[in-house]
Amino acid sequence: MAPRTSKRLRKESKMNIAKIALAAAVAAAGCASTQSSEPEQGKCCCARRDPSPSCRTQSRVPYKLGVARYTMHALPFDRTLEILENIDCHYLGLIDKTISRDATDAEIADYKAKCAKHGVEVVSLGPLYYSTEAELAAACKFAKRYGMKYISVVPFEWNPKIKDPSDPKERAKVPGREQRLESDKMMDLLEKYCREYDLRAAVHNHGPDNAYLYPTAESALKRIGKRDNKRLGVCLDVGHERRAGLDPVEFIKKNGDRVVEVHLKNIKIDPVHNYAKEGPRGELDIPGILKALAEVGFDGYCLVEYEKDFEVNDIPLAESIGYYRGVMDAIKVAPKMAPVPAGANTLTAQEKAEGYELLFDGVNLPVDKWVGVKEEWGCSKFPERGWFVKDGCLTMRPQNMINEDGSWAKLPPEDVKLGGGGDIVTKKKYTDFIFKFDFRMTPKANSGVKYFFDEKLNSASCEEYQVLDSGHPDYTKGKDGNRQVAALYDLYPAPLAEKAVKPVGQWNSGMIVSKGNKVEHWLNGVKVLEYERGSEGFRKTVDGSKYKTWGKDAAGNPQRWGELKSGRLLLQDHSDSTVSFCNLKVKEL
Repeated sequence: MAPRTSKRLRKESKMNIAKIALAAAVAAAGCASTQSSEPEQGKCCCARRDPSPSCRTQSRVPYKLGVARYTMHALPFDRTLEILENIDCHYLGLIDKTISRDATDAEIADYKAKCAKHGVEVVSLGPLYYSTEAELAAACKFAKRYGMKYISVVPFEWNPKIKDPSDPKERAKVPGREQRLESDKMMDLLEKYCREYDLRAAVHNHGPDNAYLYPTAESALKRIGKRDNKRLGVCLDVGHERRAGLDPVEFIKKNGDRVVEVHLKNIKIDPVHNYAKEGPRGELDIPGILKALAEVGFDGYCLVEYEKDFEVNDIPLAESIGYYRGVMDAIKVAPKMAPVPAGANTLTAQEKAEGYELLFDGVNLPVDKWVGVKEEWGCSKFPERGWFVKDGCLTMRPQNMINEDGSWAKLPPEDVKLGGGGDIVTKKKYTDFIFKFDFRMTPKANSGVKYFFDEKLNSASCEEYQVLDSGHPDYTKGKDGNRQVAALYDLYPAPLAEKAVKPVGQWNSGMIVSKGNKVEHWLNGVKVLEYERGSEGFRKTVDGSKYKTWGKDAAGNPQRWGELKSGRLLLQDHSDSTVSFCNLKVKEL
């Protein structure tokens, strides 16, 4: 048989990569599709909205899986984007200069659009090796302009024995591993520019064969020292850490709040050589690493590296991604509940000037602003049970729970007695308004923020900004995602929300803007939905929904649903889960 060339291998891999990735993911997680047993060629079962967890882009763990560009640095950038699209992986750490540091805003927009066509988002820059202030300043400025939240770095200075680092002959006088040394001066500059550009930085560890340049994650933290520990942390390369004789699991457990980025790989453990292995075939404790990251609440990016066969490693990369996804989906840990954001439940000077009103102070039940909807409260007083205030949050107590199979079950009697407060609504009605709200979900959470509510009209129903965790059984119901987070419930989906939403336990910032008939839904600074109430398209969508016959006036006569001129704001108690709210602010337009 004739040997297979790299060109032929690439052609074969392009045809088979998606199928291999899917097979690896399903095998690793042990899941099985409840629909057709064989997906269409080139399509993951998530294209059929299969609820099998390992085929979801979003896992239940708080962090996201991506790829480090170094894995494919020998390939053209377009080919890298192709591969990421084929294996359904959407996050990329950028190592090379495929875009100039001084690119114009228009060039950056074009570059982002090019990535977006393949469903890819560039999330970080690096590792950036720098020994001058100019290099660091240019990288930080670019990262900020691009919209990145952090960069991965290797601050160093040249060995003083090297008189002219630009001269290869001069550098050759010093052994390669001793040419670049850790640098306090460059670390000071890193702190300065991270503060100036509001970025975080992750210092990359390099393994035992780089004794003078952050050989371990511990050495990186030691060099950072007492510098800004909220901005400066570690890019934990789990392979290099283990090669140095240390346990990355222990590092994560002890220093989880200092991990900014993870380089995820598997290897054959060797103190001298970096032997790359496919995800399920190496010697690292991958389940332990991924579980530890979940337990400490790491919510950044795990960027996969496969440092071998750089021109044709897409199939082993696909196998690795599938394995890591399967492990991630099998992990079950209680998510950490983040505290309320700094300055929560207060109005800024600008918000005061703009006329915002605070609807919850974070200390007391908001009995002066909100009332209960249930008949026993009669929209005239706040519920006497069910809702409570703790640690700056307004939270409802459920009476029911969701079982693993998606069915409902009653909680114990003592919990049932404490719950049952029902929905709460504002005392005041609003016409044109901006309503800001932060919400924190628990596993399988289901709630909603409704608007234009009138207890006497439209069967006491109204438009709803959906608040729903992907683990809830309702997540896969509806049409095209119109029951998922930030959607206009049962009417319009908000597809951009899938990337914008933060994991269980983290705070999300929602906003509803309504002026005239135009309504916008925002999530974490992203406009995820816009529609026009009363338009022909809106009415057609309503007629195709469960609300078709729900439009009724006070006498019970039919009327158009979803077209009231004013109404109350509503926070939903769905009775089967817990959601917390804070930063409830409204402005009339």
